[in-house]
Amino acid sequence: MRTISQVVEEVIGQSPFLAEALAEGIANNAEIARKIKPEVEKRLLEEVSESSIAMALHRMGKARKAPQFGLTFLKHISDITVRSGLVELVFPNSFDLFPVLESLSPVTKGKKDTFVTFSHGVHESLFIINKDFADFILAAFPRGIKVQRTEGLSAITMHLPETSLNVSGLYYPILKALAFEGVSFVEIMSVDTEFSIIFRDEDIDRAFSVIKKITS
Repeated sequence: MRTISQVVEEVIGQSPFLAEALAEGIANNAEIARKIKPEVEKRLLEEVSESSIAMALHRMGKARKAPQFGLTFLKHISDITVRSGLVELVFPNSFDLFPVLESLSPVTKGKKDTFVTFSHGVHESLFIINKDFADFILAAFPRGIKVQRTEGLSAITMHLPETSLNVSGLYYPILKALAFEGVSFVEIMSVDTEFSIIFRDEDIDRAFSVIKKITS
């Protein structure tokens, strides 16, 4: 039979925000106990007092060390680039993609400030590219292929130190800060030490401000 402490730890483990607050000693255990009480009782199949849950949270907080995630490495980022005028093209994986990819090479070759990313999913794929290239790519699609086009996008690209590649939770501080500020993003793209987040144009200024705060 599982104990209250075991179940409380399971529930907290599913919420990185709460786990971090507990580890840093800034959480209100009574309020958290009240919040998670229904879930704890559901898992234990019995009623549990809020004071018992709060005591379990107190013990957890004392035992846990505050996770550092990748915040130390993010302070070493000195290269942050913003690119605007981007378009996202999303399409089904139901045809030979080679002609589309082949059409990109002559169009983008030698062009400065080119932004081209491609992601191949299980059922769909997407391009995020400069708006100037969108029509060239669309012309290479077979007739009848439904392509979802989203304009008015911008990207923030960060170059991370190579020593950070195997660090757990490297992107967590960035995504957490954006979530706390209520800044939504469209896509996330990662290539080795290059990490890009795609935003709508109306969110790019706030997003850049948030990212600068945690990397400087």
